[in-house]
Amino acid sequence: MIFAEDGPIEDLQSLSLAITALLGIVAATKTRILARFVATALTCISVVFFAREMPICRGSVTVYCVSKTWLPIIIAAAVLILLIATIVFEYRHRGGISRAIHPRLSWPLGFAAVVLGLSQLAEQLDIVVMEESLESYGFMILTFSAAWIFRFSRSQQVEPLGKRAKASLTRFKHSLSNH
Repeated sequence: MIFAEDGPIEDLQSLSLAITALLGIVAATKTRILARFVATALTCISVVFFAREMPICRGSVTVYCVSKTWLPIIIAAAVLILLIATIVFEYRHRGGISRAIHPRLSWPLGFAAVVLGLSQLAEQLDIVVMEESLESYGFMILTFSAAWIFRFSRSQQVEPLGKRAKASLTRFKHSLSNH
């Protein structure tokens, strides 16, 4: 059945989340400040959901799966990266988080959160078709958001990633030596 647990619809959801993560990673390397933070957030969110949607390795499922040991590690790593990115972003750009969560910019993520929350409600009510449909819709919202940021990143004029990383490291070393 298409909507069965670990069925074909979940494979499409995983594909959507993988595309979201890839677009987010590329956009994060080619954008500045606020857009970079949003692209990083989208990437981390999609990695969490991607890991969550993967079937647990057992008996007949051994190829496209995640072990019970690695699942929380992957999720924790993505959450940690998002936490560090948030702290660094706020430290370097005071008030940046309030700009990032402004509805003008964050409404797609808020809408996706509502849709995914409704999918969890459908799961609790054991309405599998509605759960999977709402999850698919929520994940597509994330994918289109990443595609929009990726498209936006192509018009950004930023220095190469290596040069920016070296400059950030120099600033960090300078701030440590002055304290």
